[in-house]
Parts: sequence; structure tokens; C-alpha cells
Amino acid sequence: MTESEEVDSSDADLRDQLKSMEAKLRRLRDIRQQHNDAGKRNADSRNSIQKEYKKLREEIDLKLAENKEIRNKAKAHQARRDAIQQQIRELIGQAKNSRGEKGKKSPVLELSEINSQIDKLENMLETDGSIKLEKENNILKLIKKHSNRKKELEPLVEEALRIKIDLDNIEGSIQELKVEADSEHAAMVGFHEEADKLWVTIKPLFEERDFKKAEGDRLHEAFLECRKQADEIHTQVVAMLDQVNQIRDKLKQERLEAQSWIDDHNESVRTALKTPDQDEKLAGSLTQALLAGASISLGGSETGSNANTRSDGRSSRKANMRRSGAARGNRGRSKPRED
Repeated sequence: MTESEEVDSSDADLRDQLKSMEAKLRRLRDIRQQHNDAGKRNADSRNSIQKEYKKLREEIDLKLAENKEIRNKAKAHQARRDAIQQQIRELIGQAKNSRGEKGKKSPVLELSEINSQIDKLENMLETDGSIKLEKENNILKLIKKHSNRKKELEPLVEEALRIKIDLDNIEGSIQELKVEADSEHAAMVGFHEEADKLWVTIKPLFEERDFKKAEGDRLHEAFLECRKQADEIHTQVVAMLDQVNQIRDKLKQERLEAQSWIDDHNESVRTALKTPDQDEKLAGSLTQALLAGASISLGGSETGSNANTRSDGRSSRKANMRRSGAARGNRGRSKPRED
């Protein structure tokens, strides 16, 4: 096998290898695109589920806030009921000449008593015109004292728990407080029932929320898996693309070398076929030779004496002139007479 045949065989092998690798490269790109498309579908589904999840969570938060508000109302009525019941117990103890546990009053009861006493003293000053100045001053001092104590107790007792008590009618106050405590208890029960009904509508939303969250997490994991597979295929594509480019570069280099050889060969043929009038370099060398006095031959050579003697135009012209003169002398001479 000649060198040219070996080169052709090598090129054919490289081309076959290149076609095979390009086909595999196309398949890998298709697989990578499939993974990317699957990942995009999973991402779109995930985003849609997450939007639904967010909307559902906002709905749940609103319902929970509403439920909490209802429960807070129930707790407020419960606290007021408990405070009233505590006052009833203390009033019953007071009615039995008892100050309760450890002889101390609750802030609620004490505040109620002080408010009642202040009202009575102020009413006395406004309605009783027979009060002397000294007694009036004593009443004002007592009102001031109760007012200071009131200021101390008010931060300890919420506004909703402040109840007025008629100290002159303890039994009547107890009965009124019992009615009010029952009313507060009924209100508390009503709000709790309302909150329970609302909770029945909230509970299924929690199940739906948990399902959407799990589904969103599943779709996100599927998206990540597709991305991972696409990245792995992309790594193979990059590696194979490097090999394909190497083969393409090698084939390109061989084509350039072959073209260069053809160009050099054609140039040498054209140079060999040039005549002196077409070859400036050759014409220049001949001109230099003539100027130097050398002899040149173009298209052939002469032999004999003519080649030696007729080396310039002047000697050749003299010889031609001698030949022509001899010929004219012979033609002018007369023939000899016959005797």
C-alpha cells in the first residue's frame, strides 16, 4: 500500500469515527433535552402547586385569626365571670364578717368598695348642706385618700373586670353579681361553640395544605433529579464534543496539508512550463548575461566555423557583402571569344 493510499485509508477511518461520534453526540443532546423538558414540566407543576399552597395557607391564616379572635372574646367573658365569682365569694365572706383568706381582699373587690365609698362621699358633699367646714375638710381628705388608693389599684384590675358594688346592700349586690356571672358564662359558652364550628371548617384545610406541601416537595425533588441527570449528560456531551473537535481539527489539518502539496506541485509545473518572456526572473538573468558579454543560445545551437566566427552582427554583414560583390563581378564579365 502506497503512502497516498494509507493517508486516504486514515482519512476514511477518521470520517467514519467522526460520523459515529456526531450521531452519538446528537443522541446525547436529545436525551439531555428530554431531561431538561421533564425538569421544566416538574418545575411548572411545582410552582403551580406552591401557588395553590400559598393561597390555601393564607385562607387558613385568615380563618385561624378569626377563630383566635372568637376564642379571645370567650376568654374575656370567662375572665370577667371568674372575677365576678371571686367578688361574690369575697362578699359572702364579708357578709359573714370574714375578710377571706388571710384577711386580704382581692384588688377587684377593694377597687369596687373604694369606688362605692367615693361615690357616697361625693354625693354627701353635693346633697347635704348642713355639713360644717371641718367635716367637709375631713370628707375631702378621705376622698383624696380613696382616690390615691384607687390609682394604685386600677393598674391591677382590667377595665372589663371593674364592677360597682353597693356596700349598703351586700345581699342584693351578690344576687346581681350572680346574674351577671351567669350572663358572662353564657356568652363564653356561645363564643366557644362558634369557634368550634369554625374549627370544623378549618380542619380539612389543614389536610389539603399538608397534601399540597408534600406534592410540591415531591415535584421539587423530581425537578432536582432531572437537573442532575441533565448535568451528567451535559458532562458527557462536553467530553465527546472535545473529541469531535479534535478529529475535525485533524481532518482539517490533513486537508490543508494535501491542498498545500497540490498547490506546490501545480506551482512547480507552471514554473517549468514558463518561456523566458513569461518568466521575469529568467529574463532578468539573461539580460545580466548579455551585459556581461557571455554567449547564450535560445531554442538551439550552431556548429562549425560559423559558430566561431559569427559571434557578432558586424562580421556576419561583411561576409555577406563579399559574397554579393563577387557575384556581381562575374555577371559583368563577357564570354571569351572562340578562335
